[in-house]
Amino acid sequence: MSLNRHPHPRTGLPRDPELAAAVGMARDLSRRRFLQRGGIGLGAALLAPNLLTACSTPGSGDFTFSNWVSYIDEDDSGNPRGKGTTLYEFEKSTGIKINYLTDFNDNDAYFNKSFSPLLGRGKTIAADVVAPTYWMAARLRGLGWLDKIDLSNVPNHKNLEDIYLDLTWDPGAHYSMPWQAGIAGLAYNPKLTGRQLTSANDLFDPKFKGKVSMLTEMRDTVGLTMLGEGHDPNKAKPDDIHNALDKIDKAKRDNQIVHFTGNEYLQGLESQEFAVCVAWSGDVYSLDPSLGIKFVVPEEGGTQWFDTMVIPKGARRKADAEAWMNYVYNPDHATRITEWVGYIPPVKGVREALEKAGGDSAKLANNPLVFIDDETKKRLRVFGELTQKDEIDIQTRFNDITG
Repeated sequence: MSLNRHPHPRTGLPRDPELAAAVGMARDLSRRRFLQRGGIGLGAALLAPNLLTACSTPGSGDFTFSNWVSYIDEDDSGNPRGKGTTLYEFEKSTGIKINYLTDFNDNDAYFNKSFSPLLGRGKTIAADVVAPTYWMAARLRGLGWLDKIDLSNVPNHKNLEDIYLDLTWDPGAHYSMPWQAGIAGLAYNPKLTGRQLTSANDLFDPKFKGKVSMLTEMRDTVGLTMLGEGHDPNKAKPDDIHNALDKIDKAKRDNQIVHFTGNEYLQGLESQEFAVCVAWSGDVYSLDPSLGIKFVVPEEGGTQWFDTMVIPKGARRKADAEAWMNYVYNPDHATRITEWVGYIPPVKGVREALEKAGGDSAKLANNPLVFIDDETKKRLRVFGELTQKDEIDIQTRFNDITG
């Protein structure tokens, strides 16, 4: 699957009341995350997982999972390894020690740092499982740099949502098991913008000069820009893509855009360095709700995506990696993660588990940002496939612009 919201201009009233309520509810559900962080500040909180695993060296006998930040549940003190968390319970129930890292911050950066220089030379990387975005996973599959999953070790593979079984680059999902899916849209601070934002073109409003950031993920940044220009990124015509790149390039040179980031945009929102930025749906929920940060799917549309677990070629702890995949595809375990991260779960049975739990969990089961409603789906687009030549040309130019 590839997966990835909307309000009203001058009235101050949401154009889609249910969606606005869903965003608010999801923030409330996540409130304990912010309270537990207290005055630590987001920067320190994001470092915590790596600090907690610093004593466990990749390759030392522990199974290693390299993931994105803010992407797994924590206990009430902000510890992702605390009692009752997924990491804690996995180790307790399987006896397998996990070295959980949050060092996957950008697909291309990780590709250039680890995948290409090591896997490209027939060597192994430190991680036994990584969670690249779908298009990067497809690239790795095409290069022959992934190990096939032994499904006899993953009986919970049966719980994979059907939509993920029909991917052209991995039919039957033998090389990938999605971690979470989400939406790319706009995150903004009403205190700084002075108004509600509804359009992808708000990123280019001169009033926000020097207070805008975009993502280093080309498909999300370019995709939203294309949508603002009236072009569908799903059709991904090279000329339309380059027109969007022209617009982004000019905005950078004019200092409209001050940064291109991975998940670090969260810190910019928290510090009020950014008034508006291209953002990922679940990430915004990891910010203190008192900051008042809003997330919207622009009226022109948003982009869909998913990050997926894959096993790099020659992984030392492949069986442990498969045990992990099986564990997190148990609906009860997947539900715990979903309640914390606020993204779209790829596991069947999560919605039913939430409904059964009642209370706030049942409310989450009806959140259209987690279980996307038909109205929202109409505004979502998956970035279309590119030829190898266009992929190289476009990504090279995008990298030149973003620096």
